[in-house]
Amino acid sequence: MTPRVFDTSDPALREFLDELLETGGVVVFPTDTVPGLGGDPWDRRALARVRRLKGRAEDQPFTLHLPSVEAVERVASLDETSRGALGRFLPGPYTFLLREGDGAPPSATREGKVGLRVPRHAFFSQVMRDLNRPLFGTSVNRSGEPPLLGLEEILERFPEVDLVVTGEAGSGITSAVIDLTRDPPRAVRGTLPEDL
Repeated sequence: MTPRVFDTSDPALREFLDELLETGGVVVFPTDTVPGLGGDPWDRRALARVRRLKGRAEDQPFTLHLPSVEAVERVASLDETSRGALGRFLPGPYTFLLREGDGAPPSATREGKVGLRVPRHAFFSQVMRDLNRPLFGTSVNRSGEPPLLGLEEILERFPEVDLVVTGEAGSGITSAVIDLTRDPPRAVRGTLPEDL
């Protein structure tokens, strides 16, 4: 099986992607950091396929990728401090851990927290915003290996995915993970922004 490949700017992408996500499809998508591998965060078929492709444990949550900062309120419970931090640093290369809200999918939650990103990338600000839906995601690699960055190596190593979306390349550096449920906030991966 060979995945379909669409550029972010292709007008046919939206309809194809929307139908794919409705049927348990798995997609590789661009971000401002490293490419992501995921699908609909409520679809058990997509979740099971990505776990199998990565060799990922059942109890390990995925990161929720959102199309806008406004969408965070649907899945997380925010206070004044966390709302201010999100306003300053998103969209951007950060994953924030927040108190889960009523709309958070179980696939992105653990111990009352939800991990989420709002990438600074046209795929999210244009395509996913138009579709008005989130994606669950993880880096494109087998667990324990470095993230794959190039289209050719992704197609070679992950031919079982249904769709690869191309677009402006990210930094190639995984996002910093910041826990905003703690006071003061703590960097789980990477470093804290200086003015957080």
